[in-house]
Amino acid sequence: MMQKQWRLAARPEGIPDRSHFSLTDAPIPALQPGKAVAKTLYLGVAPVMLRYMRNETEFESPLALGTVMPGRGVAQIIESNCDSLHVGAIVQARLGWQEYALIDDSDHPAPFLLPTDLPLSHGIGAVSLSGITALVGVRDIGRVAPTDRILVSGAAGGVGSHVAEIAKALGAHEVVGIAGGSAKCARLRHDMAYDHVIDYKNEDVDLALSALFPEGIDLYFDNVGGALLDNVLARLRRRARIVICGSISEYLTEAENKHHFINLQNLGRQDAKMEGFFVFDYQDSYPQCLHQLATWVREGALNPVEDISHGIETLPDALADLYLGNNVGVRMVEVGQPDLPL
Repeated sequence: MMQKQWRLAARPEGIPDRSHFSLTDAPIPALQPGKAVAKTLYLGVAPVMLRYMRNETEFESPLALGTVMPGRGVAQIIESNCDSLHVGAIVQARLGWQEYALIDDSDHPAPFLLPTDLPLSHGIGAVSLSGITALVGVRDIGRVAPTDRILVSGAAGGVGSHVAEIAKALGAHEVVGIAGGSAKCARLRHDMAYDHVIDYKNEDVDLALSALFPEGIDLYFDNVGGALLDNVLARLRRRARIVICGSISEYLTEAENKHHFINLQNLGRQDAKMEGFFVFDYQDSYPQCLHQLATWVREGALNPVEDISHGIETLPDALADLYLGNNVGVRMVEVGQPDLPL
């Protein structure tokens, strides 16, 4: 039997499109000792994938042309010779852009089991690495406090869409988000628990920040980087925290054209902290994070916003949406349905 796979065909200089990929047919993998055959149900896309395609990351192996595109997703185990991956289980794992994958428990992070009483799509977003990233960033890096004046950039993205609700579940009272476009900003207010929203496409961001944070910012969750981060650095309150999650504003910018910061010294003046983090380094806390996130979803404290297209053929367009600003919430593709009862 055959399956469909997307392989890297060319390295993009700008926004990736279909010309950078090749949709091919390949045999469904045969079971091997110590491994499991997984049927892909959902695949997620993330801004960092552009860097994979350009071989710009140090935490992934070089990606040769002709290689199956890497990516994590939700799958059902349909055959297994691996004790930790039983047949019928729903897992989140490194699958690649393909309908079936041969996996084991040696990856970092290893595949992990997902709850089956929640929508399986949540295994790409709220009850998976996007949710864990938001939780670790707000709780462990940002050390959110009830009195914090909080700002989130990229607030409609895969991680940002979870931050306001997670911050409030941890005791925060008010969260401000930044996004682009009136429709997207309305979703932040109505669906993602943001109290105030700055529309960077239609507002003067500098004036809006002055109006909403007249005394400065305590906690900034940054998904954008660049000039906006520099603006926030100038507005820090005493012992503020900046959580560096991403910098999508500069992923398409050449090194010589990246923003040159002028307000970094304000970290020292305000006894503030700016810290980045790599979510794979927090694997030991995944079980606790997943339990907490799933509990909040069941209780209605966390209401995932998902942007789903259907069919493996839509993956290149889903990835491009991230750089075009077309997504609201976690962008993913539904690839298949479970074969076995949940």
